[in-house]
Amino acid sequence: MNWFESLTEWLRAALGPFVEPPLSTAFVVLLAFAISLLVTGLQRLILDVNVIRQQALELSKWRKELLKAQRSRDAKAIEKLMRKKPYMDKLQASYTSQTMKPAIAYTVPLFVLYWLFTGVFTQPIAYLPLIGSPIPFWVWYFIAYSSFYPMLQRALNVDFQSSD
Repeated sequence: MNWFESLTEWLRAALGPFVEPPLSTAFVVLLAFAISLLVTGLQRLILDVNVIRQQALELSKWRKELLKAQRSRDAKAIEKLMRKKPYMDKLQASYTSQTMKPAIAYTVPLFVLYWLFTGVFTQPIAYLPLIGSPIPFWVWYFIAYSSFYPMLQRALNVDFQSSD
């Protein structure tokens, strides 16, 4: 038995009944919530949300104006907006690098946790009630994480997308 199997066996024993459905379903939901909260909290601490939100707003406004000019075939407006394109490209690069900054801190630990829990939950976590189809850990985790993450971003005011 290698170290990974030893660790997953220890975790399986520590989790006890939470490894089998229906408790495994609830445990993975709580795990996804905790990790979503951790990631969102880290973003809130590391990033200057107001600067990023302002960059997103400026980029969105420029794109809308450009699209409007292209649809109306207004050559002068398109030319004027395209003069701003190098600046907008730099702004987009800055926005992207700022929003990706916390990913450096949490990507590797999240992959390790995911890898570890994939070894712990080797059986299906849940079943689709209508057809009785089994749902593996990674699918259930993805569904739960994808549900919590956007809500927590809004709750902690880390949603960078402009709302115009």
